[in-house]
Amino acid sequence: MLYCGLDVAVKSSYLYIVDARGRKVASGEVETSPVALIRRLRPYIRRRLAVALEAGSQSAWIHDLLVELGASVTVVPPAKLRLIAESRRKTDKIDAKLLAELLRVDGLPEPVHVPDRGTRSLRQLLVARQQLVRMRTALINTLRGLLRQEGVNLPAGELTSLAGWRRLRDDPALDECQKMIVETLFEVFEVLMRLVRRYDQQLDEWARRDPRVARLRTIPKVGRIASLTLLAAVGDVGRFGSSRKLIGYTGLAPSVRSSGERTIYGRITRQGRSELRAVWVQIAHLVAADTRRETEPLRRWFVRLARRRGRKTAIVALARKLLTIAFRLLSDETVYDPARVGVRAV
Repeated sequence: MLYCGLDVAVKSSYLYIVDARGRKVASGEVETSPVALIRRLRPYIRRRLAVALEAGSQSAWIHDLLVELGASVTVVPPAKLRLIAESRRKTDKIDAKLLAELLRVDGLPEPVHVPDRGTRSLRQLLVARQQLVRMRTALINTLRGLLRQEGVNLPAGELTSLAGWRRLRDDPALDECQKMIVETLFEVFEVLMRLVRRYDQQLDEWARRDPRVARLRTIPKVGRIASLTLLAAVGDVGRFGSSRKLIGYTGLAPSVRSSGERTIYGRITRQGRSELRAVWVQIAHLVAADTRRETEPLRRWFVRLARRRGRKTAIVALARKLLTIAFRLLSDETVYDPARVGVRAV
């Protein structure tokens, strides 16, 4: 058995290979490309090769490539590799050698989950769409700010639709400078709207193909984007084992300080996938404000908690409860049942 530490960089990486006794077999730089990695590592894979590398922007495709070749691949979180982080001598060679040695003696921290190619594609679609939405929001805020400087205050939400932009463009009260600004920014807004629609069409098709989306959308106020954001973040929910672990993954779990027999729960950890946390906290706000019959059990639960602990704490708790429900629906392959809200099994 051979053990390889791979310190990955953008253009070139460094590998260090040792045998079962820790003796050096090979080391050196290798171009960070599929062809170069295959050419360099294939001879060692034939002798049973285990590879360790740190999680990063290129770790997923390298993981897939080496697994397909027949290697055993472990991807570890950089923050937990304290020996590397705290070393005063830090070079690519030292990092690669240390990864190889820790892999050989089974001393690496718990590996990170590497999502499959389909899940990564969904993540990338959602990230790209979100970037366009942010650009659109920034554009609207820029125009509102420019017009406000001249005493033009637009109604809230006026620039979220094409009709609102057209009304503003045709407003005779605008001077020539303002008209030019509105017209040019309107052209950009139209392009952004068109691009967002293209992503929405792709995500609609993705949602239709995945039956888990339909289950999640039975939860009040949970739509297509929220469902896909959850699925893109977690992949197979079964890997968590419990809703508590899923909540910890989102960073919505309270921090805990324990001393002797005393345990103090603090603010949420915020350690985890921020996009998932943001979406489900927003859903909690929507559920708390909704007055429809389908949200009544959740809203009653929220109101009782808000009276005792305050609204902000109750919103976060409601987000955790909604994620717990989502976990159960995905695990049991069932749909939301309002009658079970508040029951421990949910």
